[in-house]
Amino acid sequence: MDMQSIKAKAFSLLARRAYFSKQLEAKLKEKGYLDDEIQALFRELEESGWLNDLELASRFVERQKEKGYGPRVISMKLREKAGAIDIPIEESEEAVIAFVKKRYLRDLPEKRQKVIGALLRRGISYDLINKVLAYITQEKE
Repeated sequence: MDMQSIKAKAFSLLARRAYFSKQLEAKLKEKGYLDDEIQALFRELEESGWLNDLELASRFVERQKEKGYGPRVISMKLREKAGAIDIPIEESEEAVIAFVKKRYLRDLPEKRQKVIGALLRRGISYDLINKVLAYITQEKE
C-alpha cells in the first residue's frame, strides 16, 4: 500500500478524535498497513503535532480524576490504552470531594462502609478517603 492511502486513513481517524499511538497503530494494522509504513507515518505525525501521546495522556488523567478515579486505576487504564507512558498521577482531594458529593452524599453517614468500598475500588487511597469523608461530614453539620 502507498504512503498517501495510509496518511489519508490516519487523518480520517484523527479528524474524528485523538488517538494514542498504540490505538492508532492497531487501527491501521487492522486495515492491512505494514509496520514500516506505520512507523514512518508516526514520525511525520509526531513532528507535525498530530500525534502527541504525553499531551493526550495528561488530558486523559485529568478526565479520569474528574470521574472519581484514583492513581492506581488511572495508571492501569492508561497502560491499557497507551502502553508504557511515564506520567505522574497524583490524587486530587478536590476531585474526590466533588465526586463523593455528587454520587454518595445521600448515603452518608448511614452507609459509610459502602462509600469507602466504592472509593477503594476506584483506586483512591484509604487515607484520602478518610480525610474527604471527615471533611464532608463536618461540612454537613
